[in-house]
Amino acid sequence: MRKLFFRLLSCYLLLGCIPANAVEVSQLDQSMVSAASRSDADRDAALREALGNVLLKNSGARGVLSNSMIVEKLSQASSMVTQFGYFDDQGQLKIRALFEHDRIIALLRAAGEPVWGRQRPLTLLWLAADNNSQPQIVADGADIDERKLFADASSQRGIPVLFPLMDLDDLQAVNINDVRGQFADAIARASNRYQTDYFAMGTLEPVADGIRYQLALYTKTAGGQPFMLPLVSDQNTVADKPAAVAAMMLALSDYFVSRYAVADSGASQQTTVSFSGISQKQLVEIEAFLKQLTAVKSFTMSKLQGEHVSYRLQLFGSVDELKNLFGLESRMTPLPASNSSDFDTAVSAGTYEWHSRQ
Repeated sequence: MRKLFFRLLSCYLLLGCIPANAVEVSQLDQSMVSAASRSDADRDAALREALGNVLLKNSGARGVLSNSMIVEKLSQASSMVTQFGYFDDQGQLKIRALFEHDRIIALLRAAGEPVWGRQRPLTLLWLAADNNSQPQIVADGADIDERKLFADASSQRGIPVLFPLMDLDDLQAVNINDVRGQFADAIARASNRYQTDYFAMGTLEPVADGIRYQLALYTKTAGGQPFMLPLVSDQNTVADKPAAVAAMMLALSDYFVSRYAVADSGASQQTTVSFSGISQKQLVEIEAFLKQLTAVKSFTMSKLQGEHVSYRLQLFGSVDELKNLFGLESRMTPLPASNSSDFDTAVSAGTYEWHSRQ
């Protein structure tokens, strides 16, 4: 148990965990890829792959690498690198490449692709798999192929995934047939102890022509609802486990991108957002938060009065997309309309309390 605890803790620290739910994903501007040799041609090929990985992580859209503007930039990947170096990984030559964040985002915006920010939802994955012909629910500390494949895919795609501890509490609450049978009510109750935004149920099953996978995604808040319908439901048969894991992560990515990634609509929509009961320290935190939001093109303070502040925001996308991002921020609590300090409620994104992290 002690080993599992520290492994889980390390995962949280790597992802930059926010006290509740969403996590701030780090290393979005770097990628590690294999290199055939240190020749100029093989170096350039590796840097193209690395740039493609970084663009995928910062957008999430499956078609981003087919965009004609981005295809052109991929051929000039070396010009966008700020730093790279070779290293040996168990006998395999690899390159670690770092790219400039502002140029990556500017390229995605110019190409009309969505941009997915650092703050991303955390998904608890209940995965039923066969380990040496023994069916099991994969635990966070499990030293098996499935766990390693999901860890690699999570890092590669920038999609935070957490596995259950499968300690005594989990073992008493869930069995493998709950996962295989897609019994969402039972899994939802067992998921309540974990601070995640979503939970998913998945299966990996060997079949005659490869691996059959199944995936269903649910929002954490749907736990008390009868006859819960999944946000995502995907199943198919593919060649092997890596292909199955890649397909499951792509299904998750498609949903999260549709909800949390923001493309430039060109409409320059404006809105206001207000905060009540704030201090000078919190004012600095709020402005830092607004500055990093991918939905916000620019913002200005429109009014500061006592402990109330309002900002006027110019958006890349819609007010609803902005509110989706607000919903991931644990430091924001919406206030009822009667407590609103907004000065232009017709275009307001709401009024909130701000809670500084301890």
